[in-house]
Amino acid sequence: MIFNSFTFFIFLAITLLAFYLAPGRLRIYVLILASAVFYIYGQATLIMLIIFVILVNFLLSAKIEQAPTKQKKKPYLYISMFLNIGVLAFFKYFNFIIQNISLLSGLFKVKNPIPFLDIVLPIGLSFYIFQSIGYILDVYRGSQKAEKNLADYSLFILFFPKLLVGPIERTKNFLPQIKRKISFNRENIIEGAKLITWGLFRKLVVADRVALYTNAVFDNYTHHSGVTIFIAILLYAIQLYADFSGYTDIAIGTARLFGFNLMQNFNRPFLAKTVSDFWRRWHISLSSWVSVYIYNPIVLNRRDWGNFGVSYALLISFAIIGIWHGATWNFVIFGLLQSAALIFETLTVKSRKKVAKALPPFIFDNLSIVLTFLFFSFSLVFFRTQGFHDAIAIISRVFKVHGELFIGDLQQFLYCLTGIIFLIIIDIRGEYFGHTILPFKIDYWLKEQMAYVLLIVLILLIGVFDGGQFIYFQF
Repeated sequence: MIFNSFTFFIFLAITLLAFYLAPGRLRIYVLILASAVFYIYGQATLIMLIIFVILVNFLLSAKIEQAPTKQKKKPYLYISMFLNIGVLAFFKYFNFIIQNISLLSGLFKVKNPIPFLDIVLPIGLSFYIFQSIGYILDVYRGSQKAEKNLADYSLFILFFPKLLVGPIERTKNFLPQIKRKISFNRENIIEGAKLITWGLFRKLVVADRVALYTNAVFDNYTHHSGVTIFIAILLYAIQLYADFSGYTDIAIGTARLFGFNLMQNFNRPFLAKTVSDFWRRWHISLSSWVSVYIYNPIVLNRRDWGNFGVSYALLISFAIIGIWHGATWNFVIFGLLQSAALIFETLTVKSRKKVAKALPPFIFDNLSIVLTFLFFSFSLVFFRTQGFHDAIAIISRVFKVHGELFIGDLQQFLYCLTGIIFLIIIDIRGEYFGHTILPFKIDYWLKEQMAYVLLIVLILLIGVFDGGQFIYFQF
């Protein structure tokens, strides 16, 4: 049940009505039931897996809290880590591991005895496993009390707006919201509806329309010129941003309808001046999760290594971010490219400050934004393609192959540019003229409402309504 489908909005309307008609604590059970139905609609056969993950972590967190010393807490922590990572590794990485074992054994003329398995990847697996691991680690560290109410913990994991593609919620942000009394609030409905509308615009008008162009180029890259591929590479970065941030806006807006606040997952990343700044703005729930549970502990344990310790932590952290996205070496390379750029920034702080002083701020800042965007866009070629050779071939053609720019259908291309320009204007306005998660915040009530009417008109006129699921559903 994808967020841009008619079925979802029927489901949402029924759930919203049932939620506000239910008294008191029964509302939590309405959301648990609705979330279970939401998951079963997408993948009924694997509902027992997520129930298993919920029960295991709920019970083990209680054992961790009850243990009197850290030494006695560790066995329960290790069991939880083994089960969580084991579930993730089996369903997402088993065949990838076997494939690499086969390649290695082939080098030594040895036949690999372990067969490949026909494994269905559970939807939302990477997201709810990382959320479960974060919760267990918080309880182990003592920064979070083990949840005593199974229903509350179940909703923490199952809540359908964030279940499939995040944000990866932190325990301290979401669990307290479940326990407070939620009353009907007209402002929540209005603000939630506005966010959903903006998310649909990003998805249907920008991402899915850009996809018509990028798919035509990437799927037939050998027939296109270098300039066409260059444009497609830049547009794919915008497509991915609009697609994923569009999902996040719909998720945050949907949660807001029920009185819940999910964490912001994007903060105008293409206006970042450095790669480190970019990762503070892009997929914030994942990058902050990795920072808290992987990067910071490594830096703390390797503090006597100086910059080498920081570089080591960055390498490990972004290798994990890369492989988190999928079981191919291309995703690992994508992560390693990010870590290489971040290590470079760490080691060149002084020299970059000298360059900044030598150039006018306007030139330095805008040049930094362009270079950061170009780096991320080209690194996404590994994200977009299935094999290493395809990625290298696409990048090499940018610099080798001459020819005309492919436009395709001119009207469709102009629709594509309209959506992109609109998105860029909104991001620039938000960055430099007032921070807000909503795209329009105007002093005059009527003007603000008319802005959203215009948004709906654009969605209906130039939106792509058969663009399919969100890109991050595959992760």
